[in-house]
Amino acid sequence: MMGALKGMFSFFTMIRLDITQKDMDDMDRSLWMVPIVGALYGLIAAISMFLLTRYIAPLPAAVITFFLIFAFNRFLHIDGTIDTGDGLVVAGTREDHLRALKDSRIGAGGMAFALMIILMNITMTASIWPIAVMAIVLFTAEVLAKVGMVSAAAFGEAGDGMAGNSVRNTNSSSLLLALMLAIGLIMAFWVFVFIIDEYTGIRMAVPWGYGIMLAAAVAVSVLTGLMMSMIAKKNFGMVNGDVLGATNEITRAAVLLTFLILIAVI
Repeated sequence: MMGALKGMFSFFTMIRLDITQKDMDDMDRSLWMVPIVGALYGLIAAISMFLLTRYIAPLPAAVITFFLIFAFNRFLHIDGTIDTGDGLVVAGTREDHLRALKDSRIGAGGMAFALMIILMNITMTASIWPIAVMAIVLFTAEVLAKVGMVSAAAFGEAGDGMAGNSVRNTNSSSLLLALMLAIGLIMAFWVFVFIIDEYTGIRMAVPWGYGIMLAAAVAVSVLTGLMMSMIAKKNFGMVNGDVLGATNEITRAAVLLTFLILIAVI
């Protein structure tokens, strides 16, 4: 288990750890643990927005926050989003889609695809208020973005690339484990916010109906991963690392949108 975590933090973040091939193999067999990495990104996002919005408006604060998140993972998921966008927008056969996916050059379709998703993430983050609610939602979105990745891997077909073993070793049981882990992490953060709200002078304003919102967001994360696996199978015949990266970014946006809608309704 520790080897899998070492591999994940070394691969998905800028943190440099002394890892072995065994650690990477453990990571491939234990993709269900990746929500723990999402929790780290959730903390970065929540703390960044909490501090920045004390001095600047929410929109530029969200831009800086997402730059920190993207930089901390070496723009890994953005690269995958661009490549996936290129592969999806090209016309032709599956082989044409696959060729565009693997092409190292950046096309206009992939750039526009990634840009729209980035803008959705930034603007929706800046639209959530008060700041305590934003912190809860951001943490939840980052954790569930990783659930989306596990879902795409569980329902997808493995390719022969770097992520092939991760997809091959991920199934419905892995997705169930990822869901239980993610919900546990999110509830722990929620309890932490509740304690601050209850025992300090800081009024955190935990939203009423958050349990309903969380249930809906969890369902959306799983369905987004399933949708991405179906789209990838149709266009590429597989789910690879690029598709998983794009799934992370799209799932986050879908979860943020779910919260925005439900906050307005409930």
